[in-house]
Amino acid sequence: MYRFFLLLFVSVLSCGLSAQNNFSKYYSEAAENTDKGNYQLGIENFNKAIAFKEEAKNKYKIADAYIYRAYCRYQLKNYKAAIKDVNEAIAIKPEYTKGYQFKATFLLDMKNYDSCIAVCAKGLSYQSSNEELLFTKAKASFNKKEYSVCHGTLVQAIEINPNNTDAIRLLACVYQKRKQWDSSLVYFNKVLEIDPLDYVSLFDRGISKSHLKDFSGAQVDIEKAMQIDTASKFIGYNNLGFFLDLEKKDYEKALESFNKSIALAPGFAYAYSNRAFAKLQLGDIKGAYADIHKSLSLDPENTYAYKNLGLIQLRDKKTKAACKSFSKAIDMGYTEAYDNAVELLQKENCP
Repeated sequence: MYRFFLLLFVSVLSCGLSAQNNFSKYYSEAAENTDKGNYQLGIENFNKAIAFKEEAKNKYKIADAYIYRAYCRYQLKNYKAAIKDVNEAIAIKPEYTKGYQFKATFLLDMKNYDSCIAVCAKGLSYQSSNEELLFTKAKASFNKKEYSVCHGTLVQAIEINPNNTDAIRLLACVYQKRKQWDSSLVYFNKVLEIDPLDYVSLFDRGISKSHLKDFSGAQVDIEKAMQIDTASKFIGYNNLGFFLDLEKKDYEKALESFNKSIALAPGFAYAYSNRAFAKLQLGDIKGAYADIHKSLSLDPENTYAYKNLGLIQLRDKKTKAACKSFSKAIDMGYTEAYDNAVELLQKENCP
């Protein structure tokens, strides 16, 4: 969300606030402090600017003062006040879509997806071609797992701007969620034609290739992504272990990959869960337990870890405990996030 805000905020600094009345003076100071990340000072300056709002050259500037004060408050996690400010901006200029853009982005970040979609719809009623609102609506629909709605919204956004890599990439992810791997490749390819250095799309294209058993192609994509963004190497090693080594049942190699991931990012929960599975396949039940408990301590909502815990418990002849782990994985949304593998395990092993 921050890149979006910064792009909007840069326009504030380039507006050339020439008339140095009280409003523009305090507004300019607020913009400078906000741009530097001094959000509390930004709020104080915007407070002063708003106190002189009658000196603003138009209502758009007044609305901007409320919008950017909302942004500062949001950065300081004062969510209620931030929403109140954008509502004030919208009341001042209902046709000004910037207010809807900020409010929708706040709500998306707060995981209030229904309200986010409603705000996007209101903003789009004023400007149906607004790319930011369309994309934010699509992300909210994606997070709600409403992939058909998300698909339609993204198609609209891409028709407006065929080079919108964010929208194209998310459309590729929709196809991944539907397990339409060939279609996902089409759109990841389009992103990479526009931006060959998009390492996120390289990682994700590698995943799609692995599902199509193109392991060599997957490895090329993942390793290239790791070269482009060295900070994400821990993700790359995890992906190599999970999508290539485990798929090829090369558990020793998988162990090496997960070890490298954990060495780079000791707090990465998924690598511990995946290493636990590799250790289980190699007969190291004690090591598998240690890794899976570490994974769950780092991320108690990791449904895949509960699946793996159940598999370890089955191997350890603790069927009752395994069934509880499978039930927890399902209750926490494993099936919606991944597949019906846990349901099948439950059906086969649990009375």
